[in-house]
Amino acid sequence: MKELEIKIDDLKHNLNSIKRHAKGTKIIAVVKANGMGFDLIKYSRFLIDNGIENLAVATTDEAEKLRLAGIDVKILMLSEVFSDEELEILIENDIILTIGSIEEKEKIEKLAVKLKKQVNAHIKIDTGFGRYGFIYTNENEILEAIKDSENIKITGVYTHFSKPIDFKWTNKQFQRFMVLMQKIKPINSNLIFHCSNSTAFILYPEMNLDAVRLRLLYSEEEF
Repeated sequence: MKELEIKIDDLKHNLNSIKRHAKGTKIIAVVKANGMGFDLIKYSRFLIDNGIENLAVATTDEAEKLRLAGIDVKILMLSEVFSDEELEILIENDIILTIGSIEEKEKIEKLAVKLKKQVNAHIKIDTGFGRYGFIYTNENEILEAIKDSENIKITGVYTHFSKPIDFKWTNKQFQRFMVLMQKIKPINSNLIFHCSNSTAFILYPEMNLDAVRLRLLYSEEEF
């Protein structure tokens, strides 16, 4: 059986390089897929011990495991969740949910009322990925969705670049997002905006906005 040897000093070196490149931009560390293969709990604790205050996951199981391990930082759920049972687990564990439709927001609102919980959530906008989120052209829906409701507080808005290595296409997605951002801010000014993943973070620093979603696996030579 093959083993992966991780040198903590090298990992710290990479993380410090990323922080310098971020220049104060909030880092949301993506720890899905068992901490990107590093071990979900151990990797998350390493990140927190080294100043990372925001994590992101892709499954309810990942989010629940982090909470059961005593990890109490902000955790963003990146995926759409269809099951009421899973949504209740996420809400009970104070996970930041992603909302990609009005119907989804209404469903979460009902569950939050039932559980007597206040839910924090980010709005996902589809600017060209074609997978999940409010379609960027549906401005009225988006502007309605970013308003807080009785039991949901919207704390962020984001999109996902479908092919970040392609500057022309990525810039088109970015400009679509920026147009919406300027319309959203007057309605809800207490939001963070993010769109860059690891590749875009390195290639297009001008797109980093308030936060970036990173896997944190790069070395200094790649900057």
